Amino acid sequence: MSFFAFLSLWFSGCATVKTNGEKEYLLGNTVFKGNKVIKNEDMEALIPTKPNRRFLALPFYPYLWLYRVGSSGYNREHYRRRLSDLTLEYQSKSADTSLTVRQQNKLRKKYAKRIEKARLGVEEGNWWMRVPGEPPVYHSKAEAEKNLEKIKGNLFNKGFFDAQVSYKSDTSFQRVKNTYYITEGRPTIIRDVVTLSRNPEIDSLLNQGRGAVSRLRRGDRYDQAVFEEERIRIETLLKNNGFFAFTRQNISFLINDTIRLETDSIRKTIDIRTFVANTPPQGGQKKFRISGMTVEVQPSSGLPAELDVRDTISYNGITYIHSDKKYSPRILNSMIRLRPDSIYSQLDERYTQRQLSLTDQFQFVNLSFDSTATRLAGRINAIPLNKYELATDLGLNVIQSQAPGPFATLSYKIRNVFNGLENFEINLRGGIEAVSGYGGRNLLYRSTELGLNSSLTFPQLLVPIGAIRHRYGYLNPKTQVNVGYNYVDRPEYVRTSIKSAAIYSLQPNNNVFYSLSLIDLSILNTQKINPEFQQLLDSLALQGNNLRNSFLRSFVSAFNFTFVYNTNPIFGAPENAKYLRASLESGGTSLNFFPGQMNFINKVVNPGSERDTLQFFKFIRWNIDFRKYWRINNTSSFVARVNTGGVHSYGGNRKGISSVPPYEKYFFAGGSNSVRAWLPRRLGPGSTRPRYTSNNLSIESPGEFLLEGNLELRGHLADFFGKINYALFLDAGNVWNLSGPDLGSGTFKIDRFYKQFAVGTGFGLRYDFGFVVLRFDFGAKVYDPYLQRFVLDELKLNKLFNNRQANFLNLNIGVGYPF
Repeated sequence: MSFFAFLSLWFSGCATVKTNGEKEYLLGNTVFKGNKVIKNEDMEALIPTKPNRRFLALPFYPYLWLYRVGSSGYNREHYRRRLSDLTLEYQSKSADTSLTVRQQNKLRKKYAKRIEKARLGVEEGNWWMRVPGEPPVYHSKAEAEKNLEKIKGNLFNKGFFDAQVSYKSDTSFQRVKNTYYITEGRPTIIRDVVTLSRNPEIDSLLNQGRGAVSRLRRGDRYDQAVFEEERIRIETLLKNNGFFAFTRQNISFLINDTIRLETDSIRKTIDIRTFVANTPPQGGQKKFRISGMTVEVQPSSGLPAELDVRDTISYNGITYIHSDKKYSPRILNSMIRLRPDSIYSQLDERYTQRQLSLTDQFQFVNLSFDSTATRLAGRINAIPLNKYELATDLGLNVIQSQAPGPFATLSYKIRNVFNGLENFEINLRGGIEAVSGYGGRNLLYRSTELGLNSSLTFPQLLVPIGAIRHRYGYLNPKTQVNVGYNYVDRPEYVRTSIKSAAIYSLQPNNNVFYSLSLIDLSILNTQKINPEFQQLLDSLALQGNNLRNSFLRSFVSAFNFTFVYNTNPIFGAPENAKYLRASLESGGTSLNFFPGQMNFINKVVNPGSERDTLQFFKFIRWNIDFRKYWRINNTSSFVARVNTGGVHSYGGNRKGISSVPPYEKYFFAGGSNSVRAWLPRRLGPGSTRPRYTSNNLSIESPGEFLLEGNLELRGHLADFFGKINYALFLDAGNVWNLSGPDLGSGTFKIDRFYKQFAVGTGFGLRYDFGFVVLRFDFGAKVYDPYLQRFVLDELKLNKLFNNRQANFLNLNIGVGYPF
């Protein structure tokens, strides 16, 4: 007990100081009581001063302690003298007229860093005080009273016109806690809303169709923030219908208090009149058309003036000006929605800018307009990126149950290859990992992987019909052609694969993405298999595990379609959002129409060989992944996920066609993105007995049908050189077989599958550095489908991480969130 008391004093330091003979206490927490409608987090945002940060909600203040460690040896006069001496020294040396411009610049940079460091020392203290430390935050009665007025004002703005607020300060443990007592009272309700404009066109837009859907609604509580939302809505609506010069300042509101009406005995009500452009604005009531568009691509930086020769081309009414780099006017034309003689639309302007930015050709795209009367002359200025780009990436692979291994990636990109905004990229990747062997030995072996991939991306849909090709230019269309080679050398086998694909994609907005691959071909070849590993594959085949089919020489052809809908913000904390990913893949479909291609492909791949023929596959595979995010407050959220899928193989009664799908197309359960209490890909199928080698990790458990769900509560623990977040989760799921040999308890049956769900629970720690999130999830089994019983009580505290126990804490290490 004395040890923790010592730590508390050590971390918190002195909690009070004397100013003018009076004690000043450190600021404690702020508490709100009595509010029923307005959330605490909304009022917390009004309090600018926050107390010193604690560690893991304990009475430890490490940042304050570090500040006081630094301040104990801090001498402000030393930094002031240092700043003065450096300034005089620089002024003396820079006055030397014999210095060249280059020497002057070098001298300025040298002293700028030193002077800035000394200035920070004067204003903010030494390194310990500035960087890891946090200055003490003291309670202020004057600020507490200001915060009270802010809270009252916020309640008024939220419709509680008669709200009452008081506060009380309590001192405990040398800190002051402020408690604000709130009585909201009756809210003010909107009784009627009318929108008016003297401009007939504007009035028609605002009172018909979608334009009449106001943010101010009858029956809603008065909220001043909604008035600004309504201003933005009206401004956006009018700007999208030609009113280029209209601004939200042209909108005013008249609020009539109806509290004295006899019908208003229970609640307060108001009537709102919205007046739009009723004063003569500068062009705010004019409808603008595009008189012309000019697109100018600026020359490369550093291009000599004598080489800056401009080339002007007119295409479909748009003028294109190029310098040293040429870009296809036809391709650019498909991305520009602002057309000559069309009505101006802010939405078209943003679509145009977005599409040009997504081509990965320009580092900056700017749109500007010159207005005359009711006409707009548009101009697009674009600054190109470098044509050639070389990038490298070094890191560590972090894979569960394996030791981290280094990897390196080298990529080379060429932009605007054929002057049609195409991108060519080639990637070379190499990695080494320490992996567990399949041979039953409890040892780690080196695994080497090398990959060479190239891709050519076109900013359009390469289809025979030209009208379709150019119609979707503003939807971020892409056609990507990929060719890749992969080499894997493990103790069990040496394997190579060659893959090629042609992928079409559309992205109408930031929330929706479509992808269609009509050509997806792979040739898989196992060059060497360890004899011990071959024996294991043969024994697994007798048990119904088709792992050995993955190592036969194979040809896989497929087409697939993917749809993604994601409303999560790209940056910042997740809001109330949804994520849906649905995919459908058909393998070997062309064999149904052109069965003779099997002989042709065999002759091409194996010329002159009739013995070493390829194995072909025909299958249908689907997968649906749905997630729902609920925001609880600024630091907490709740996530629910359902992931399901199935694969069905057909045509296996014909020679050369496998009766099972490729091994890579099976589904697996368990691991850091699945049921986290089980090892990766080791759960199931159904309630079958797990297959173990002596190291308990070797044999995977594939299935043809997957159904799993996850619930996760996420919150914030502390800040310590980054954000330390926590998670509490509950996982359930399994895989089953649908065809093949009768595996009994591993086969999906409608009357028993719900009894075969594996259930796991646990907690996680996530260290968020801002640019990367390190994840550590600890999962324990709750219900084991093989044992068919509750097993959480079999978790032994003295053997938490012993994976030979019936239950243990399974550590999942990952980067980023699981879903």
